Amino acid sequence: MRAVRVGDPSSGPRDAALRVTLAGWTVALDVEDGALAAILRRVFGAFVSPSAGVSTDARLVLRTPATSRVAPAVRELPLLEPGAEGTLRVEGEDYAAVLSPDRSQAEVTGTGRFPVETVLKVMLASALAKRGGLLIHGVGLSRGERAALFVGASGAGKSTLGALWREAGGTVLADELVAVWPAEGGGWQAAGTPWNVLSSATEAALVAVGTLAWDAASRWEAQGAGEVARVLLLNALLPEPTTSGRGALVASASRLLSSVETARLVFARDASAAAVVEERLA
Repeated sequence: MRAVRVGDPSSGPRDAALRVTLAGWTVALDVEDGALAAILRRVFGAFVSPSAGVSTDARLVLRTPATSRVAPAVRELPLLEPGAEGTLRVEGEDYAAVLSPDRSQAEVTGTGRFPVETVLKVMLASALAKRGGLLIHGVGLSRGERAALFVGASGAGKSTLGALWREAGGTVLADELVAVWPAEGGGWQAAGTPWNVLSSATEAALVAVGTLAWDAASRWEAQGAGEVARVLLLNALLPEPTTSGRGALVASASRLLSSVETARLVFARDASAAAVVEERLA
């Protein structure tokens, strides 16, 4: 692979690079390993841009390490560290990456899909932050042009709710990572990402953000923005590990929750959960 300087805007992607569009942001994945490129094409599915001629906002280059490191049995969260001249270093157990100061280019040293997807998530979170948006670990549900986002700790029921919503004929934007950002003209948009099995490339107007709780009877309860914010921030991907980065994250969350309905969905493991959400999105 030819040498490319991180942050050099003139070093565009190869024509054969895989292009993926997430929440209106298009990145070229420059992966020379044909087998890995085929795997990524399947993983990203409907998010793959159909034409190589489409303009790109960012580029990720994967380089094979001189010495391979064994992938761990259990993955830890990547370490994010500010680098020289505004760059950002992302490091895991068996991979490392350097992102350009504007976060539009990344050079990843590693093997397999995991390093590519991990660094891509950081780049997407950075791109959303520039728009005042967030990348949230949660489940996004849409019906027509309206959507709701629910967050909670592991075991809160995000995947279960997504499955119930799908069974009821609704669209699950994602039950892993959901992109949200301020829409032109007011309001907020939500979009799916490819990080679950049956995610959707659909976008919809975000009208509600809520937390989750279990009970024998499903119901929608009002919940203060402050209570929702505490859970939302614990589930927001932080792309800039600095004081200003954390401040921007909190500010974006505050703007979001002041613009949408905040609630708690208390639900049972049956069709009544979807019925309650559908009523609010009607």
